Parts: sequence; C-alpha cells; structure tokens
Amino acid sequence: MKKKRQEEGQSVWQRTFLDIMMLLLTFFVLLMSMVTFEKIKLEQAAGSLRESFGMLRQGVKKEVKEESIFDTTSILEDIHSKKELLSGLVNYIESVNLKNFISVIETDKGFTIRIQDELLFDLGSTEIKSSAYPLLDKIASIANNTPYNILVEGHTDDLPMKYGAKYDTNWELSTARAASVVKYFINKGINPKKLAAAGYSKYHPLVPNINSENRRKNRRVEINFISPEFMRKAMQ
Repeated sequence: MKKKRQEEGQSVWQRTFLDIMMLLLTFFVLLMSMVTFEKIKLEQAAGSLRESFGMLRQGVKKEVKEESIFDTTSILEDIHSKKELLSGLVNYIESVNLKNFISVIETDKGFTIRIQDELLFDLGSTEIKSSAYPLLDKIASIANNTPYNILVEGHTDDLPMKYGAKYDTNWELSTARAASVVKYFINKGINPKKLAAAGYSKYHPLVPNINSENRRKNRRVEINFISPEFMRKAMQ
C-alpha cells in the first residue's frame, strides 16, 4: 500500500515536472522566434536604409547630370560667344566689301543682321539672287552651330505696289521675302523649329520715308538671332 502511494506521488511529480519543462520549452521557442523576427525586421530596415541612401546618391548624381545638360547653352555660348560671333561677322562683311549694304546690331534679344533688299532681291521679286548665296551660306553656318533661334523679318518702304506686280501689297511682298530666306535656310540644314518668318510691310521704318535714300534704307531683310535665355525669360 505504501509502495503504491509512493508510485502515485512520483507519477504526479513527474507530470508536474514535464508540464513545467513543456512550458519552459514553449517559452524559449517563442523567445527565439521573436528574436529571429526582430533580426529579420532589422535586416529589412537596414536594407531599406541602404536603398534609400543609394537612391539619394543616385539622385544627386542624376541632378548634377541634368543640370550639366541644361547648362549646355552656357557652354556653347562660351565657345561661340556673342562678341566672337559679332566680330567674325563684321570681319567677313568687310572682307567681301558689303559694309554699305549690311549692318550687324547687338540687341537685348541677341543680335540682328540687317541686309538691304537690293543685295538679296530684284525689284518686286521674292527670288533670292545667286550672288547672295555665299552671304546666306555664311549666316546659315552660324545658325547651325549656335543655340540661337532665328526670326527673319521682311520690310518695305511706303510706296504702293505697281499695277500688275506679282504681289498686290507690301504686306505680301515683305512676308514672301522673309519666307524665301527661311526656305533657303531650311534647305541648308537649319532645324525648321528654330526658324520663323514675319512681314512688316512699311510699318517699321528705320528712317522717315521722305526721300529715295531713306526708302532704300527701309527696304530690308533683318535676320534676328534670338538667344535661348531671352526665349526662356519671355515664356516665364
């Protein structure tokens, strides 16, 4: 009887011990899983930080790269500065003895090449003279190698068109002449997006139309080189 009670007491103790051991085992398994989970979270967090810093570094590099591309205009203007362009043009005009027919004017937009109409066209005509090709080729080469946009303007004097002329008004003549020069530039490879044509008839004279000499000065084609900086400011 006594032995039986001892065996029962031993059995109860063993069950209690096993229960405690199972609880401890469960506790440690749970603890280890929490540690592993925290480790995974830490690794994920560290990975996110690395990616964030990596993206930041790439972003800085990208921003610098875009800025350097955006600044291409300044680089081109350093190479082909306005003063160098103007000096080269003036020297060319003098070398071909055309200073009485052409003038180069610096403006707040860029610069303008002002050409008397008789150098480019016959009276009342919009067909460019072959003798003017070398001059226009020179201007086209400048336009092709600079970031400037080109606005070609046609201007006339105040005399009405003669009866039977191809164009009825000075508006049509001035606009058609500007378009002829633009077409010539396109054929020379200038991007059409950089080009524009305008006709102003008699309404923008350089000097009053009071005599033949003044009228000769007012009959002209102006090739305006407009800088990208001016275009950006005008669009703001």
